[in-house]
Amino acid sequence: MKSINNYLNDAEKKWGNNPYINIKSSGVFYPKSFSKVICDVKSVAKSIVMRFGKEKKIIIFSENSYEWMILDLAIMGYCGICIPIDKEWTTHDIENAMNFINVDIVFYSVSKSEIVKKIASLFPNTEFVGIDKIIHELISIGKAANNNFLIPQEDLGKTVKIIFTSGTTAFPKAIPLTQSNLFNNWDTLFKRTPMTEKDTTCIFLPLNHVYSGVANFLYTIISGMQIFLCEEITSHVTDIISVEPTVVCTVPLLLKRMYLNMNSQLLKALKKIRFLYCGGSFTEPEIKRWFRENGVNLIEAYGTTETSSVIALDIIGDSCIESNGTVFENLDVKIIDPDAYGYGEILVKGGSRTSGYLNCQYNERYFDSNGFFHTGDLGRLDSNRRLYLKGRKKRMLETSDGKNVYADEIEELILQNGIANKVKVYLEEYKITALIYSNSCENDVKKQIDIINKMLPEFKKIKKLYVNNDFIGSRIK
Repeated sequence: MKSINNYLNDAEKKWGNNPYINIKSSGVFYPKSFSKVICDVKSVAKSIVMRFGKEKKIIIFSENSYEWMILDLAIMGYCGICIPIDKEWTTHDIENAMNFINVDIVFYSVSKSEIVKKIASLFPNTEFVGIDKIIHELISIGKAANNNFLIPQEDLGKTVKIIFTSGTTAFPKAIPLTQSNLFNNWDTLFKRTPMTEKDTTCIFLPLNHVYSGVANFLYTIISGMQIFLCEEITSHVTDIISVEPTVVCTVPLLLKRMYLNMNSQLLKALKKIRFLYCGGSFTEPEIKRWFRENGVNLIEAYGTTETSSVIALDIIGDSCIESNGTVFENLDVKIIDPDAYGYGEILVKGGSRTSGYLNCQYNERYFDSNGFFHTGDLGRLDSNRRLYLKGRKKRMLETSDGKNVYADEIEELILQNGIANKVKVYLEEYKITALIYSNSCENDVKKQIDIINKMLPEFKKIKKLYVNNDFIGSRIK
């Protein structure tokens, strides 16, 4: 296992002139070579150290972009700790995160300017920097700077990334990850699905999530795989057809959309994918069966942010449709408190596991003294270490745009508001729905939900409301 700096140096020697990251402009992809990308990463790193100093906690608040990718590698490899946050976070979410962690710098895209204006005055000791305005300046200054400012982070056990599981509550869970955590699963993943410099991938899932940010992006500095950075998640089908990638990471909802809108052109492109990973939640067995029977190498994956993504992955050639992957050989997974059918809570131990949530007084609930992480997921293992998921102790909802939302956190937010005696949050027609038992009238409840919705990013907003036990439905406009 090596550091990001050493992997980048190796990549430049092996594939310097090869195309690496392709950026779309006016509908056309334009390539940047490995040498160009690595030079930009190191230049930005030097500039950040020169201007702000080293050992900084740095938020990236932006949609997927080339600039996002450069900053991510520069911060983790040389500058401090990268904290990528969801592009749909609200001022409420960011305030919670920044009150929770002492952030030194926030790099934000122009689309986030209005939100930044609202919070910048609340954090006078934090630098807020517009990515679009400064990235080229950072690259230019860094290129001319002395390499003494480029000090690699070679301690693999030191935190280089913090990922928040959510921003909706007053006490979000912040997950610190080291380079050792992030790269721990590479060897096992490569043995299962050997990616090389001959492969190409489309990235359309949010890079701030560990699934896409690690498996789909970070590991390319080891494999040499070429990236096509897609503009919008909604155009993923068009991009798959035009690029014809050989490696793709997707989620069950997007897979289902492809299944429901299948045509000969799309199927032809899907058949060219060597490894079509699908993770994030359950893949319906019948959909999985259809893809496999029609010549698509669909590989189901299961993982968590706390374990730097993948825990289990289908073994190619395994005919089992019902399992959700076979546990990685480098991880120790066990089931506790199983029921009569063998289903219990899934526990995971291994080098990819985080050391624990930051500033959390209840860490022992999730990380036990034997080194196991208690996932909160329910499943069983068979004799071949195949994992079969049943559900969650903590309910997770997958919305229409493929986002994962924890129902418990929204319920907690509603209960904190004081309008509800009891609440249940669930999905109805892929819309976040709340059933609220309250002594207040329906209009008063609606007003309080409107207040709560203003604190939530669009994908977490309550779109449908039922008040009391009469099931009088009201859509939230």
